Amino acid sequence: MKTLANRLVMFAASAAALGTMAYGQPQMKAEIPFAFSAGSATLPPGSYLFYRQSLGALTKMVLENTASHHMVFAVGAYVDSHDRPSHPSAVFVCVNGGCSLSAFKTDNGTLNYAAPHKAAREHGALVSVVSIPLTSRKGD
Repeated sequence: MKTLANRLVMFAASAAALGTMAYGQPQMKAEIPFAFSAGSATLPPGSYLFYRQSLGALTKMVLENTASHHMVFAVGAYVDSHDRPSHPSAVFVCVNGGCSLSAFKTDNGTLNYAAPHKAAREHGALVSVVSIPLTSRKGD
């Protein structure tokens, strides 16, 4: 029973720390007009807040649906810290109408996520890349 209690206390402390860290980060926002997957979650179209968290070598983005306040953590890796666009954006790869988060392009560089499997592209699938601009939440 002590083990279960210890795990619950550790989980609660971790959730509180991560939640506090997420709200302390600069926030970006975007209107995503289509359903998409990020990590293992499928998210509906809507308004989203995005904030970056860096924990040592691990970098992740927190995506929060502003209507439901549902949060998803998407873990990625910086591939190009020199790719610093003038306008931040969220990039999605859509295969046969199903879209998934592919990258975030920010002033800190490009944070990439796993792209759809190569086999899907080789078998005549319709593939497109969609870039949605991110705006600063400072003006709200």
